[in-house]
Formats: sequence, structure tokens, C-alpha cells
Amino acid sequence: MIDQVEIKKMHHRNGPDTEVAAALKVAPRVTGRRLLILCGLAQLDRAVTGSEIAENLGLSILSVRPRLTELQELNCILDTEVRRKNEFGNTEIVWQITEKGWKYVY
Repeated sequence: MIDQVEIKKMHHRNGPDTEVAAALKVAPRVTGRRLLILCGLAQLDRAVTGSEIAENLGLSILSVRPRLTELQELNCILDTEVRRKNEFGNTEIVWQITEKGWKYVY
């Protein structure tokens, strides 16, 4: 479910107890950020890159990319297999919201 966080993916395998505790502490914020990014993609109403979502929401791409991976694992967004260059000339995945993803937005 979109409001659940896979804590194991938020820290290194056999990570120290402090790292696991930090993952548990930020889990609620990650959940909110995940939904925010999904809504940001829906708001643009077209297939876009992570950089475009980050710019639209005023967020760092570094906080957007991991959430896109999580949303893809939840089948809320999909890789269109289209690639676009970002402002740095790097190639990025173009994402599209899925039918399942739309259900969480509305």
C-alpha cells in the first residue's frame, strides 16, 4: 500500500542500530513525500522526468528519485521507456502515472 514504508529498504543490511532507528523515525515523512510526488506527477498531467517533478514541487531531485523508485515498486507509476536529457545533459527516465496511482490521487 502507498502509505506503508518498507523499512528494510531505508537502511543498509546489518546496519547499526542507530541507522535502523533513523529509518523508523523518518518513515512517516517518506510516506507523505511519496504521496506528494505522486500528486505532483498527476498535477503535471503528462509523462515527466524526476527533475521536472522536483522543479514543479520545489524539491531536491535527491528527495524525489528514491520516492519514484518506491512508487514504481508499488505499481503507481511506470517507466515509459522514453528518455530525456535534463539540465545537466544526463539522461532521465520519463515516468507516467498508472491507473493504480490515479486511485491514490483522487
